[in-house]
Amino acid sequence: MKIITVLHSLRSGGAERHALQLMRGLRARGHEALFAGSMNGWLGQQLTADGFGGINLPMVGIYDLPSVIRLALYARREKADLIHGHLTRGALYTGFAAKLAGVPNVATAHSDNAGKHFGRADRIIAVSGAVARFLEREGYDPARIRVVHHGIADIAARLPANVRHATRAALGLADDEPCLLMAARIVTAKGHDTALKALARIKDQRWTLLLAGDHHGDLGPQTQALATELGIADRVRFLGLREDVPALLAAADMLLAPSRREALSLTLLEASACALPIVASTVGGIGEVVEHGASGLLVPPDDVPALADAIAQLLADPERRSALGARARQRFESGFTENAMFDGTLAAYREACGP
Repeated sequence: MKIITVLHSLRSGGAERHALQLMRGLRARGHEALFAGSMNGWLGQQLTADGFGGINLPMVGIYDLPSVIRLALYARREKADLIHGHLTRGALYTGFAAKLAGVPNVATAHSDNAGKHFGRADRIIAVSGAVARFLEREGYDPARIRVVHHGIADIAARLPANVRHATRAALGLADDEPCLLMAARIVTAKGHDTALKALARIKDQRWTLLLAGDHHGDLGPQTQALATELGIADRVRFLGLREDVPALLAAADMLLAPSRREALSLTLLEASACALPIVASTVGGIGEVVEHGASGLLVPPDDVPALADAIAQLLADPERRSALGARARQRFESGFTENAMFDGTLAAYREACGP
């Protein structure tokens, strides 16, 4: 099967990482994967380095007719079997171009505010049950929606045996220093401010917080200023965008994900694969990954006291952290592997293509 992946983005985020992983997996399974999007963006550069073919597709705004025509002609020239659009803009352009080219199309909704541009897709992939329910409330036909959870490779199996000690040494952390990690872009939806305010309430306990992720606009400096205002700046490390997140997970004792909105975070799956306990908020698809009281602790979004209490509980109880982490690993193995994701995606492709 020959599939064109369509995604408009310049940055590195969950959807971009998912699309890269999916294209690599499709190629490994004997399919031909092509790309249409910004070749100068993070994803385009990664795919070029990996030897994938593709075209630059500007997709300027919502209605860029030349981009629609260019994508349709590309699909015809390549004799594509299917076009797969990601995110709202990718779904919109894919829907128009697929109809012009006469090929089926699939669209993936990566968030629970995905918008109204998935109507031309033959099948809609929702990355979580929460996203599927949102789409149904928006009026999309449930018969066309398929839930395919994100899946990842077993990153823990690929890490060297001494990665925890080596990563901590590189960061200047002692082996016994309680280390908390947030691995997410610094944007309002991720709740970095909530995490900092919660940690300011438990200054009497030992901890260091690592923040791995880039930022846009003023939110990065504002978050740094908040840490200073709260008197915890010396215990918070702003690491910026990192390509070694698995090593950071191995070095950490706990993952924090106090999001205000979340479809299904890849970082939650990576933490689970690394047997890391998770403290997160009860939004979106987080509860489909984190089982409260079994593989982590869940608190309401923006509830600073509840978040502080949950973190404090686990900081004070290493044995409980270990038990929660072991259960997180079991949940990863039972339903969030990349093979499960590949199987579900290919099943949606076959349905879209018909008999």
